[in-house]
Amino acid sequence: MHEITPQTASSQAAAPRAVLRAEYIVDMIDVRRLQLLQALGQHQTVAGAADALGVTPSAVSQQLAALAKETGVALVERQGRRFMLTGAARVLLGHADVIFAEMERAQADLAEYAEGRVGVARVGSFATGISDLVGPAVAALRRSSPGWRFEIVQAEPDEATEMLRSGELDIAITMSSPNLPPSGTTEFQIQPIMVEPFDAVLPYHHPLAASTDLELAADLADAEWIMSAPGSPWYDCVAAACHQAGFQPRVAHTVHEFSAVFALVQAGLGMALMPRLGWTGLSAPHIVVRAVRNTPRRHIVALSRAGYSAEPFLGAVREAAGKVPVPSAGPLLVPGGGA
Repeated sequence: MHEITPQTASSQAAAPRAVLRAEYIVDMIDVRRLQLLQALGQHQTVAGAADALGVTPSAVSQQLAALAKETGVALVERQGRRFMLTGAARVLLGHADVIFAEMERAQADLAEYAEGRVGVARVGSFATGISDLVGPAVAALRRSSPGWRFEIVQAEPDEATEMLRSGELDIAITMSSPNLPPSGTTEFQIQPIMVEPFDAVLPYHHPLAASTDLELAADLADAEWIMSAPGSPWYDCVAAACHQAGFQPRVAHTVHEFSAVFALVQAGLGMALMPRLGWTGLSAPHIVVRAVRNTPRRHIVALSRAGYSAEPFLGAVREAAGKVPVPSAGPLLVPGGGA
């Protein structure tokens, strides 16, 4: 007979009444040992518990001794050839069914995760990427993949890589910029989402508003421009395209928020070349948006740690990207009905 050495009656009396002390609860309890304790309570002998679980009696003795040590309380008392559970053991086993049920649910969830049916993801994106891509994608996934849970975090391009590296994000919808990891990196994976053009946003009565075929240098070089400050991704992208086209834009007003751009354009104070995701979520009367040939473009990509599986999220984001509005190619209609 393999024995489990019981604690003395005095040590049992010293233990807090009917509870495991809080510091013991904090410690991880080996679930397999808890199963052994439950089996011992049912069979009342080491041999019976060992036979029920398909292990050796010595393994039962050793593991239950280890469980008593990690909980810090006596769990069994020997009465002749049988072992009886202590009060502390019964308190502990009062939680056993809940623990075992949670473990079964966890195993089931892991199986569903492996099949792509459930998951948890922290998603970061710049502001307009959230409104036009991430938000619609997550809303669609809540209907089609209810087992997935997403947390959306605003993350500008200069923040996204470090937030992924630190674990604050699982995946980032970001844009081509010097802040992206270098091509060929083994730490991250970069997957294309869309190519985003810049469109001309004009006052309704601007001389170019009626044109459906604008060209960057020929039509916009002499315009009064509304742009963000030098060094911002928006400014750098537009300025580079203008430089390549052979001119320097005449910046009349410098703002940072796209809503402010719309307000200035609506007031007739200039025009702007805005990224498509920047204007699609805004609405204002007496503003015209037109496509431009030779316009700058930026690549919207999904950035994640190497090996991270982002499906079906990427599919939903690409579907949202396919629904981003495009500028009207039709003739300008004057408010009130005239052409």
